Amino acid sequence: MYKVFINDKVICFTNNIENYKAFSNNLVLNFFSLEITPFLIDLLNSNDKMNVIIVVKDCDVAFNEFQTYFKIIKAAGGIVSNIKGEKLFIYRLDKWDLPKGKIEKGESIEIAAIREIEEECGITGLSINKQLNDTYHIYQLKDKLILKQTYWFDMKTNYEGELVPQLEENITKAEWLETNQINGRVLKNTYASITELLNLSGYLVSS
Repeated sequence: MYKVFINDKVICFTNNIENYKAFSNNLVLNFFSLEITPFLIDLLNSNDKMNVIIVVKDCDVAFNEFQTYFKIIKAAGGIVSNIKGEKLFIYRLDKWDLPKGKIEKGESIEIAAIREIEEECGITGLSINKQLNDTYHIYQLKDKLILKQTYWFDMKTNYEGELVPQLEENITKAEWLETNQINGRVLKNTYASITELLNLSGYLVSS
């Protein structure tokens, strides 16, 4: 299954019709062709609550075709834990987010994730525990539609110094947050893709 976020809405590619029942207010399609892609994007951009569920036999084939409509950007980042078990978050453009950034040419996804977190938060001593689920989201950049794939890692550090937000990247805060703070103020003001990642990775406590 693939989930692609447009703001807080989803285009979901699945081969299991039961999966779409987790969503409300769905448009369910039992086929996919590249020609319907602009219609789906316009639909989601004009409807605050609509999700699109595409039920196909081979999700990989359909999703690979879907990707050809966009300029692809690949990024990497992480959910970083300190020795207290707190998680590292940034505040950028009036939203809570996780540190991440574009992968440079010739750079591995692991090295890119570490470099971007170091640059965005002024942190050192990062190590990777394991890879997490990728996320996908669509946005407009000038006259181009971008599909960004972000590779995520579970990471740790024993860094105890000051965090320094990367102001030139519009990051105004870099903070260590406890689980109750994540469940509270972060989830009230973050992206749906970040909430999804945190849930799938087991970092949230259900109330």
